[in-house]
Amino acid sequence: MTITLDDVATLLHISPHGKIFDAPLNMNTNNAARAAHEYLGATWEEACIEISYNNRLIQTNQFECAARTYLLYLVGCTIFADKTHTRVEAKYITLFIDLHRCRDYSWASATLVFLYDNLGDGAVHDTRHVEGYMTLLQCWIYEHFPRICKRGDRGAVPAHLPRASRWTAKHVVEGGLLAYRRRLDVLLLEDVVFTPYDDDRANHPFVSISMFFGYLRCGGVSVPYLPERCLRQFGRIQCILRDVPPMPNSIDSVWQNTMRSSVETFRRIYPVATFLEEVTADYYAWHVSVSHPLILPPSTVAPSSLHTTVVAHAGPSSSAHTGRDRRAAELAHRALDMVTPFSEIHDILSELCRLYDD
Repeated sequence: MTITLDDVATLLHISPHGKIFDAPLNMNTNNAARAAHEYLGATWEEACIEISYNNRLIQTNQFECAARTYLLYLVGCTIFADKTHTRVEAKYITLFIDLHRCRDYSWASATLVFLYDNLGDGAVHDTRHVEGYMTLLQCWIYEHFPRICKRGDRGAVPAHLPRASRWTAKHVVEGGLLAYRRRLDVLLLEDVVFTPYDDDRANHPFVSISMFFGYLRCGGVSVPYLPERCLRQFGRIQCILRDVPPMPNSIDSVWQNTMRSSVETFRRIYPVATFLEEVTADYYAWHVSVSHPLILPPSTVAPSSLHTTVVAHAGPSSSAHTGRDRRAAELAHRALDMVTPFSEIHDILSELCRLYDD
């Protein structure tokens, strides 16, 4: 599974249609100061001070400059959020030179490229913070994995609001990261919602461009966008994946010129599923052979941690029953690590482990 253009468009209510944003690659100090001076309304001296010391700059009588400054602040706090927290890369000023043309960009693809790229960095073991729009990632988890973490539900939202406004964050699960990893390891197919927006398409229509297959780009960053790897999110039968295609010479040209044919090809070669979890007969065996079905290796799960989890959720019971529950939970988890993933016995043991952990 992954975050698709349809997820971005539905959750954030921003369009995937439009041209790709091409940021200048040589935005040095002088170019940044010149852009702030010309497009944000600062004097040259103010621009140089801002670039050097991050002081505020804006002239209140220049409304277009004020609009650019606000929009720069907006994207810096949301879709292009990074680890600096209080600063925005000067290259994004070029997005707002012509305020009337801002809508011409594919904001959803820019959001997705920035997030994809930084999630890749976040997978490195010593990374402590992740860049990108974490509200998008968090709400995507709420939609597709409702049983992994707590969430507050405000109910259906009007069509003019992003669907992400439906959700409110709750406190983290007791046990931290290890608890989340355990919950992921015992997930069943019925715990995953592949198409969470089906009941809300009247307000948030499906975006067919999300079936585009190829590469997306934002400035100097390019990422593969491969919807065939998450076909069940499109209501299609999941099949064995093809290799990642080579990057074309011109991503922009492919995006603009082959978008419609790419979507038509997707619809033609990937049949609609008769039920949401449908896969081809050879898919699961292939998936197990090329992936790591479990996050936690058996050797990293200490028996004491399993006991703690069970006791925390066991509720009032006699000490004898508690002891038996602890032992049963430990045996269930040990057995789960010994069976073939996606088999019937694996599903049964996963459900049993989840019941003990809850």
